[in-house]
Amino acid sequence: MPPQRSTVHTISTGGWGPIRLALPEVGLDAAVVPVGVGTDGRLAVPGDGKSAGWWKDTAPPGSRQGSTVIAGHLDTRRGAAVFASLTGAKPGDRVAVTTRAGMAGYKVRAVTVRRGAALPGEFITTKGPPRLVLVTCTGPYRQGSGYRDRLYVDATPAPPTTR
Repeated sequence: MPPQRSTVHTISTGGWGPIRLALPEVGLDAAVVPVGVGTDGRLAVPGDGKSAGWWKDTAPPGSRQGSTVIAGHLDTRRGAAVFASLTGAKPGDRVAVTTRAGMAGYKVRAVTVRRGAALPGEFITTKGPPRLVLVTCTGPYRQGSGYRDRLYVDATPAPPTTR
């Protein structure tokens, strides 16, 4: 009997998180490092503005269930940051997330803007269907407190693409 191709697009995570993220349609190609929650209770984001941060308490890319959450800065005092181009993402765009174990592919399902800095519970699940959630700031900037809103790119598993 010939080998069957799986219709589930997952990789063996082996406990490894993402190391690279690419969304070619908007020119995004960035290193990813693990992050946690800061002392203020907010999701930490790498301070250099060049790297994105994978919330290590969420699912690794390619998991069979739960959210993989990756966040990045929109800008820094020196200009555009790692997720500046994320504002151009649209449904249907393809996302590739690389780990040491391989690559997981995703397809953007929705791009939404929500008021406030708190991550909505609907984007952070451990038992629901697999998804990738990319997060950055957006909206009006308020001196002393930062951006008012958050941009969420919600993507579902799809075969990885290479360009």
